[in-house]
Amino acid sequence: MSCCLPHSTGAGEAVNGIKDYKNLDVLTQEDASFLIFCPPLADGFLFLKLYMKTGDARAIWLDYLRSFVTLLVVAHHAALAYPTFAYFDPTHYIYSTAPIVDDNRWSGLDTFISFNDLFFMPLMFLISGLFVYRGLAKKGIRAYLIDRFIRLGIPFLIAEVILIPIAYAPTFYQVTQSTDFTTFIKDYSLVQQWPVGPPWFIWLLVAFDGVAVLIFKWRKSFYIGVGYWLARLSKRPVYLSAVIYGVVAISLIPLSLWVGQYTWVGNWGPFDFQLNRLLFYLVFFLLGSCLGATDWQNYLFSQNRLFGKDRLVWLVVCLGCFLLFVIISRAGATWVKQGYMTSTEGYFLYDVVFVASCLASMGACISFFKQSITRPLTGWNSLSANAYGIYVVHYGFVTWLQFALLSVNVPAIVKFVIVFLGALSLSWLSSRLLRRSTVVSRVL
Repeated sequence: MSCCLPHSTGAGEAVNGIKDYKNLDVLTQEDASFLIFCPPLADGFLFLKLYMKTGDARAIWLDYLRSFVTLLVVAHHAALAYPTFAYFDPTHYIYSTAPIVDDNRWSGLDTFISFNDLFFMPLMFLISGLFVYRGLAKKGIRAYLIDRFIRLGIPFLIAEVILIPIAYAPTFYQVTQSTDFTTFIKDYSLVQQWPVGPPWFIWLLVAFDGVAVLIFKWRKSFYIGVGYWLARLSKRPVYLSAVIYGVVAISLIPLSLWVGQYTWVGNWGPFDFQLNRLLFYLVFFLLGSCLGATDWQNYLFSQNRLFGKDRLVWLVVCLGCFLLFVIISRAGATWVKQGYMTSTEGYFLYDVVFVASCLASMGACISFFKQSITRPLTGWNSLSANAYGIYVVHYGFVTWLQFALLSVNVPAIVKFVIVFLGALSLSWLSSRLLRRSTVVSRVL
């Protein structure tokens, strides 16, 4: 393939042509394609120049959005003890819907869990991806991987060896009434196959970072090229939305229909993950990586509005898509039972609206925080600084509080609020105390 732009006589002329751009926002689709397929160009000056265009300044609203998703994670785990669909297997509690399942239930938490599950982890992977290209460009592959091991690998190991076993200890006691440590460890590691818990997200980030590094090593210009191709498409928001929907749907639906909905690998111990969503999460991570290689906020937002639409518009779209998701889910289940469609067709219909609701919910969250956060807020600053620490340590507080409330006769919603606020407060405090150490602050 010839490495040159239209009307260019060779690669050298092409390089000079692009290096003369004063404003990289005018990069054409042909130029973006050129960047993807001309690796030598990305090895030199232009690669750094394009990177510098994105700047180093962190967006406060983005940090606040990430901390908000962390709140959703804590709330999600706090709620899992109380939905009407909760199930507990006393022999293999790893197969239960949650480590602690209460007899008190509330259908409202079914809705909350269902809505949360649509988008909060895809959004977390998207946000995480936004910082990948910047890190690789500044640090280089070796330093980037070392940093990822420190920031992700060490917390994952500590969580899996210490924190997650502590989180499952009340479950073991509930089932066996035993406090014998050796028996617990034997059951935890052999019978229960070493449950992964929430750190599955951390180890998948490590794996996805590995994929990102391979792409960066193979073709550095990939992220810039795709990023500016998306910038070009953003001038036609409907078309861009359709492209993103199509890619996301392809990443989720075929694999879900093949291996089953909500299917985990199941025998990988602390390296377990949700198999049917592997490509789904990877797509959002790489999408974030490509966006992060460009000045993405300038072309996705107009006057702080996503695609120029007000946050209230996105909220209506979000709620409308979720309502459609609920209606189609229930109708599809009925149609399958009545024989109007096969289970495969029913699940296909479910996934089609799942993707739409996922993207609409993500758009609503992104739009709300971008439009609403105009200045730093003290409380959010603290939450943002401790969000990662909260994610790492919260699970044990959640399960022990749920266990402590098992015999308390109050409505499920009251228990949920107590567990959520209690776990959040204790996790937040723990993170703040731990981060007083210079060594720990480098990790959390």
